Amino acid sequence: MNKGPLGLALLAIVALAITGIVGAGASASGGTAVVAKKKCKKHKKQADSAKKRRCKKRKNVPPVSMVRATVTWSNGGADDIDVDLFAFDTSGRQAGNGSDAIPATDLSPDVTGPAGTETFTDLNAKELRNFGFGVCYTAPGSTNVELTLTYVKSDGDSHTYTAADDLPAGPNQRAKLGESAHLNFPDAAVIPDYCPGTNQVN
Repeated sequence: MNKGPLGLALLAIVALAITGIVGAGASASGGTAVVAKKKCKKHKKQADSAKKRRCKKRKNVPPVSMVRATVTWSNGGADDIDVDLFAFDTSGRQAGNGSDAIPATDLSPDVTGPAGTETFTDLNAKELRNFGFGVCYTAPGSTNVELTLTYVKSDGDSHTYTAADDLPAGPNQRAKLGESAHLNFPDAAVIPDYCPGTNQVN
């Protein structure tokens, strides 16, 4: 008679203990799941933020290549007019008249005639390098031509020069340059004597 109630009491205590352990385990498991979920959300936010930063950074990257100088001429009075675009870097290397010794640049083919265009392109324009530019003009006798040079300096500003009769520049005028002449635009690069001439603009 005495053992019966005592046994029931012991069973009840054991049952309560098991229930507490299971409940605690379930609570701990639930808490771990909540923490893991919060961490996942945090990592997702960080990943999204990093992705947005990468996209924003890509948008601000300059183009791989940039045309740094273009010379155009027209209405020339002779078929053998030769206008050559030259470029010079700070190491003394040059590009012009069909040859290019400046690394990571491209010079368009040499063109002659009463009209034409030549360009100089920087193929690695992530940072604008210092280039000097020049134009060498040769023609038989005294021949008129309309000549314009557009170039981008190392500060990113674009400049346009239009040749005038007497050099320096004057807009929308024809240039009577004689047998040879050269125009110089240094922009921190030293320009050698690349085109013997009598008229010069620095």
